[in-house]
Amino acid sequence: MIKEEENKSEIMDEDSLKETSENATADADESSDEPVVAEAPAEESPDQELKEIVKEDEAVLDRLLRLQADFENYKKRSQKEKTEIYQFAAENFATKLLPVVDNLERAEASLADLSEEAKGCADGLEMVFKQLKEVLKEEGLEEVSCEGSFDPKLHHGVAVGEDEEKEDQAILEVFQKGYSFKGKVIRPAMVKVCNK
Repeated sequence: MIKEEENKSEIMDEDSLKETSENATADADESSDEPVVAEAPAEESPDQELKEIVKEDEAVLDRLLRLQADFENYKKRSQKEKTEIYQFAAENFATKLLPVVDNLERAEASLADLSEEAKGCADGLEMVFKQLKEVLKEEGLEEVSCEGSFDPKLHHGVAVGEDEEKEDQAILEVFQKGYSFKGKVIRPAMVKVCNK
């Protein structure tokens, strides 16, 4: 009886082995007949792909154009700042030279009373002063005109006087010359103005 039971269990084991192997073979046959394919995303049409590429290209081109415009603006702005810095420095230098010019003009005016021996020095001083004026003029320094009527943009009225021969607001006397640098008044002329 024990033997019979052992035989039955062996038969059952053989049967279960057969079933397992048959199932494995069937699975293998099924898998070999139909290849396993991973699910791919839905493919887009070529027209839609082209539209997306064109849209991306347009976005990149737009960014590049904006970047180029920003760079051009930066170059213009930095060039303008450089020019302003140079002009400000030159203007500051010219302003510092104005007292020297004033003193040379006073010295030139006082040379009329010199002896013949001192006239040689006076002529040399006049030549140097003339050369200085030319250099300053080339750089943009110009004397403010004091002929005609008083202009508050160009003149600084420090005194008032009367003169029957002159019109109202005419300039009677210049106490200190005024100067402009490249069109900008850096020192207005100090003048006496006619007031009727």
